[in-house]
Amino acid sequence: MKDIQNEKPENEIELNRVGVEGLRKYVVVKRPKKNYHTIVTVNSYIKLPSNLRGANMSRFAESIEEIPEETPSIEDLAQKISVTSLAKHNFNCCTRVFCEFPFERTRPNGTKECGIAKLFAEYSTETKRKTLGISLNGALACPCSKEMCGGLTHNQRGNLRVKIDVSESNIEVTDILNICTESFSAPTFSILKRPEEKKLVEKMHENARFVEDVVRKCVQSLRQKYPNRYCSVKCVSFESIHDHNASSEWRGNL
Repeated sequence: MKDIQNEKPENEIELNRVGVEGLRKYVVVKRPKKNYHTIVTVNSYIKLPSNLRGANMSRFAESIEEIPEETPSIEDLAQKISVTSLAKHNFNCCTRVFCEFPFERTRPNGTKECGIAKLFAEYSTETKRKTLGISLNGALACPCSKEMCGGLTHNQRGNLRVKIDVSESNIEVTDILNICTESFSAPTFSILKRPEEKKLVEKMHENARFVEDVVRKCVQSLRQKYPNRYCSVKCVSFESIHDHNASSEWRGNL
């Protein structure tokens, strides 16, 4: 059968990324303290030369399917898929993996509940860079309104997104989650009884922070624990009294 993908295209232009998006796979992430089961979503791409009309899309699915269900981390999973795809395509591959991560957290009354964070990882066979990303929600209180209104202020939920280089060595996800949690004015929870809500609101007001404060505190904590690694930190505050959101971001070497 004629391989149409290997024909010369009408317009010989190199394409930066050609691949598949949204392919899902069941995996067991085996951590030192606890394993967790999750469904990962995979986006995987190659750089397509100008002389080829198309990529062989089935090779992407094969590269993902051939990877074992057990993995030490989603960043390692991204690396394995990219390396396997490189061998099949003979072109550099970049793979992104997304999943939800369950973690245990303590409510204000001392009981435990399960929180959910979003994880994402990326690996490129071209740059050899492997990164881990974490997205977590928390609560913010506005210091400006607190100053103007005699201690009263408006509150909002925010999202903190950290992306860090793990090319040299992996890191413990829960350590990053703890840093993110401590960077907000207060954490958020699924269940809060009235006494717990009171404690949380009081804590939020005691630690009133702008999005700029959240990002700076997060960067400083990451810098102390993971010096010299490349990292990006972004916080978005979903404003309660404005029609827009507030955002702050930092990128560089810790």
